[in-house]
Amino acid sequence: MKKLILLFAVLFALAGCATLDHVNMDWIAIGPDFPPNKSGKVELVTGRDDITRPYGNLGLLRIKNVDPDRESLRRGVERGRKFVASKGADAMLLGQYNSAEDGAAVPKVTLIIYAIKYVDDLSEEDKKAIEDFEVLGILNERTNS
Repeated sequence: MKKLILLFAVLFALAGCATLDHVNMDWIAIGPDFPPNKSGKVELVTGRDDITRPYGNLGLLRIKNVDPDRESLRRGVERGRKFVASKGADAMLLGQYNSAEDGAAVPKVTLIIYAIKYVDDLSEEDKKAIEDFEVLGILNERTNS
């Protein structure tokens, strides 16, 4: 009986975790990766005017096929926050596209997240990441010619 209860508890836990498994994530890097940040420190902004410090864009994260209910969207935003924190972002600029606007029979939401790095207080490690990225960019331009 205890094994059966444990099995059901594990199945319910897995079912709760699996709700975003069907979601697709795309990362388009625009800038370098920085040392990871804690996801709780990643500021959430919903408009460019809300960003009050000098910044650079590390990349664009798209989280596709999110159900349009409040809880799924919240989990998608938290998943995005963890991902951009792993890239060293200080903030994330959040937008969305809802397929219902185009008349989709089964509406889904795509979260559009720009990973923001504030540049007014960079550490030496951060500055090195930028320099390395610039060097790699120059090398890539030369090999593509």
